[in-house]
Amino acid sequence: MMKKLLGIVVLGLLLSSNAFSKPGKGELKLEPWAVDYFMKYIRGKHSEAPELFIISNDSSWAIYYYCPDGAGNCRGSDSQGIKQCERETNTECGTFARGRSIKWKNGINPAKGKASRINSKWSDAEIKAKLTELGFLGGETKKIEKKKEEKVVKKYSLEGERSLALSWEGYSDLIAGTVEFSEADYKGTLNLALPNNDGTCEGSYSLQADGKGTWQISCTNSMGAAGTLKWIKDGGVTGIGRDYSDKKVKFTVSTKS
Repeated sequence: MMKKLLGIVVLGLLLSSNAFSKPGKGELKLEPWAVDYFMKYIRGKHSEAPELFIISNDSSWAIYYYCPDGAGNCRGSDSQGIKQCERETNTECGTFARGRSIKWKNGINPAKGKASRINSKWSDAEIKAKLTELGFLGGETKKIEKKKEEKVVKKYSLEGERSLALSWEGYSDLIAGTVEFSEADYKGTLNLALPNNDGTCEGSYSLQADGKGTWQISCTNSMGAAGTLKWIKDGGVTGIGRDYSDKKVKFTVSTKS
């Protein structure tokens, strides 16, 4: 049940002097969790501005990046995020949005100008209406969403807090933390303290109906990581991913007591 797409990645670590952009193309229908995740990205976090939103073409995996210096001040490569997405999913990935403008080319979205831009002050309903207008919601997607939501309700009616053990390449000892989750929206938060007084990390996760999900964390020492996870039948969780320096990160969450 873990997937809050530890999505608060600061973009500065992705930027390069040679900007690279790979807008996604082809039909894309956003899964319910991806819509919620995209709305969180659009609205930003404190003084940080949304910079990049990357997603797989089957809507099974996504990651977003913020610019810590405000909108328009981080213009750089999205290649690292796309490579991570394709490595984790073994499918094609691309940039869905840069800033608050949707760049994915599906034959309906103009991918430029006011028609493709999302206003951060819009309500959930207004954002979903725009995504429907641009061809990213609707059709068979609605039927699929209903079935998946019903399945999750039956399978993942859990909430509470559990302990988390994380191994991070470069640290010799396991890192202990907690995960909080809720059956209401299948999302939760991650919290842990790094060894050697290196700081603390916070993040989040989101789930899909099949128990798979994504996670992200950002730390006070400018470290951060993201990846995928799996909520298994006994109530435990396993997650894998990589940090900004491409070092391996793995974690497990204790089973239901």
